[in-house]
Amino acid sequence: MLHNQLPDGFEAISINSGTVFHTEQETDEVRFGEWAFVPQYEEDAYVTKRDWRKLTQQEIRCLQSNDNRKDHNTIYVGDIPTKLRKQFEQFDLYECKNREEVLRKFRESPEKTHAMSKAMDEFLQPLSGGKPFHFHCLAANLPNIEMVACDTTSMPADHSELDKKYMGIHNDGTQYVTPYATHKLGNRLTINLGKDTRSFLFVNLSLAQALNMLKKKIDVVKHQIDIINISKYFFKYFPDYPVIKIRQKPYQYYIAPTDNCFHDGSTLGNKELDIIIVYFGAFQC
Repeated sequence: MLHNQLPDGFEAISINSGTVFHTEQETDEVRFGEWAFVPQYEEDAYVTKRDWRKLTQQEIRCLQSNDNRKDHNTIYVGDIPTKLRKQFEQFDLYECKNREEVLRKFRESPEKTHAMSKAMDEFLQPLSGGKPFHFHCLAANLPNIEMVACDTTSMPADHSELDKKYMGIHNDGTQYVTPYATHKLGNRLTINLGKDTRSFLFVNLSLAQALNMLKKKIDVVKHQIDIINISKYFFKYFPDYPVIKIRQKPYQYYIAPTDNCFHDGSTLGNKELDIIIVYFGAFQC
């Protein structure tokens, strides 16, 4: 479900007709600062089709949240509080051209960073319902990347943007469990700290629902379907299942159970560095 508290309401939401294998859709070139290249994808990656349109009233009713919303079955979107926004604005992050410059802004202003952290805690405490949460990362993505997620954990520390291979639409695997248990893993809160509007993309199915759909197509035991390969098989057999796109303006957040649904972020069409801050927990609002 989608719990939408954005000022633009469902005007900020669009839908498409599904996904395609990454080689079947032309990848746009990235030009930013010293970089000029065409992003590369992992071998099994699928990307979203670009035929975005507005939601129908029936689709809105299908997505709208109800009183049964939980941390594992709902996407939450909205604006951060004005007090917190002002804390972030003090860092002048719009000047940054890479992640190291972003990190330097926080390192060089410890008092501002402490005040920001305190304001974040004040914002997150009510959303956490008393459950633990923690800071995950400050991240930066180049503009005009169709699907921004990539696995850099096995790459050398001095890797460059050219070394990255993007995952395409995917589910996270922060803990190895079966697709029927990913609803227990909580969610993440991501705030857009950049200058441009970015997009959050998701499929409105849990991994358990996706696995049950696959069972009608293939022998999931024989194919050893798990949280590592389920996205590859799902989009192979269900390429026409639509993807939802949420327009995320600067200082807006999304909360999503990214272990429990297919998703990604996008900076396609943007001109400036994409900057996000991410927290893990079990948030609800």
